[in-house]
Amino acid sequence: MNIWNKAFATTALAIVMAGPALAQEATAPSSDISGTISVWTWPNNDRTLAALMPTFNEAYPNITVNVQGFPTANDAYLNNLQRAMLSNSGPDVAMIEIGMMALLRDRPHWADLREAPFNASEMMDEFAPFTVQNVTLDDGKIVALPKHTGPGGMFYRRDIFEEVGLPTDPTEVSALFSDWDAFITEGQKLVIPNERWVIGNGEEIVRAMMAQEGVSLFDAEGNLQFDHPVFRASLEKVKEAADAGMISPFAAWTPEWQGAFQRGQLATVLYGNWFGGLLKRAYATDQSGQWAVATAPGVSGNRSFNSGGDYIGILESSENKEAAWAFIQWLVTNDESLKQQFQNDDLYPAYSPAGEAEWLNFEDPYYGGQNVNEIFAPVQAELVPFTLNPLDNVAMTAMRTAIDNVARGVSTVDEAIEAAKAEVQARM
Repeated sequence: MNIWNKAFATTALAIVMAGPALAQEATAPSSDISGTISVWTWPNNDRTLAALMPTFNEAYPNITVNVQGFPTANDAYLNNLQRAMLSNSGPDVAMIEIGMMALLRDRPHWADLREAPFNASEMMDEFAPFTVQNVTLDDGKIVALPKHTGPGGMFYRRDIFEEVGLPTDPTEVSALFSDWDAFITEGQKLVIPNERWVIGNGEEIVRAMMAQEGVSLFDAEGNLQFDHPVFRASLEKVKEAADAGMISPFAAWTPEWQGAFQRGQLATVLYGNWFGGLLKRAYATDQSGQWAVATAPGVSGNRSFNSGGDYIGILESSENKEAAWAFIQWLVTNDESLKQQFQNDDLYPAYSPAGEAEWLNFEDPYYGGQNVNEIFAPVQAELVPFTLNPLDNVAMTAMRTAIDNVARGVSTVDEAIEAAKAEVQARM
């Protein structure tokens, strides 16, 4: 799900889902539609979708859905999907991770969901606007439906904050950590040298700061943004944090990094709401009540950023487009579908009517009774959309190298920027 890292995180969760279907908000295709369709995705969306099938078949008893997962959204899955597209031998339905959207959306192999029998134009205003922008081509073609997003925040350990004399209430923490200067100043209090750090990696800072300024890896004309002042400023903040001992030595998504959460070695983490699913079910399973969520530190008063997202479309080669449409529309708009996906995987719906649902707005015991949607809902409403580019993955790799080199003292900020630019330009 995520241009930054969500695709690597999904393998960590196990899914168990059940419950009756509820009426969906959008107009549903006929329940008499029948047929068999294939769906391609990546872990653990494959388990998520498979677990939803009993509920789906209550609404559509005559549709059989065969789900197949391939490892990681931007690796084996992407390669298999691209090969299948070229040979017109792909599935009926395929998911698209946000980081791969620009690479895949212009392919002619997607069915145009504007057209009958889909008529998706009638429902697109019910999704978060930036997700609609991501799936709509310049000529108006709609290549997929938005599935989930990743509104970001600052997850933090209440007990560690209390230990060092910092406030623990989310409102007070949000006020104290209002910007990135405050994050450095106050965050230093959480450090125990070589034993406890504030964040896992500098990318968390860079990703949030760039998004808050509305700066993507490339601009709308395809120009690389590594010379933008906010990229330099964010790398300077990484250096400040590293010099203060705030950044862990663990590479993100490694077993050592994952274990640092369980060991209480990381006091905060800056990712999308989906990261809560990893804390609850994989990284910090015995820390219920110790975590909370605050608004992320901000730039120029903007504290919102997106950290993830996935979409689902129908291939033109599908021989059962009506069944495929019934499935994807149900998946992304049906209340029970979205409820189960959220309750079992902390997947935040792109479908706006779900924002008022009780299952999304409740006092979560894992967060000490906090309703964390009070943090995430305003973020989703206020964030600045990414400008997506087919070379995002190349630029992201170069950016991560630059961040790591600055954090480890291998390069100055200027050296890191020039090296990152050269790496991307060599691939353009």
